[in-house]
Amino acid sequence: MAGGIKKWFMLQVWRFQQVAAIMTIGLLALNLSLQLYTFLDWRSGLFSSPYSGLPILLLVIFAIIWGIAIFWDLRMKMWREQMAVTYERNPYAKEKMYSKEVMLFAITWLPIMDRMGKDDPNIREAADALRAWLKKATEEDKSLQGELEDLLKILGTDHREFIDWNK
Repeated sequence: MAGGIKKWFMLQVWRFQQVAAIMTIGLLALNLSLQLYTFLDWRSGLFSSPYSGLPILLLVIFAIIWGIAIFWDLRMKMWREQMAVTYERNPYAKEKMYSKEVMLFAITWLPIMDRMGKDDPNIREAADALRAWLKKATEEDKSLQGELEDLLKILGTDHREFIDWNK
């Protein structure tokens, strides 16, 4: 377990949540169709047999739930607020950085700031502050170090100087 037992456990919780969301909708539709079928005293035609009536009722209820979900997504746009909350993350961990953020700063901004910092001491100071922040973030978070190495592999490069903060 590369990230430790806590990370493994959270991965299992995430996997369960992904399946649980879909299973909940399916089980809700099944439960409602089984309950409503018993109240259909007028059963005739397709609804006279539970082998045909229940699946039809299940599909109708599932379609209603799906329609509400589409309305929720397209009209209410609740996913935007969810993504805002996800991006803001834990207010007690605002100094934490994603590996993509670290790589973006390391590959793009630090070289530009180093080049511009030769002529401007303010930019040099800002580059040193950014480098210190990146160094602190990677030293405190061991899983971030592994993610940065994985990103270097994905980039197809072995340039460890991208993430060497002791320049």
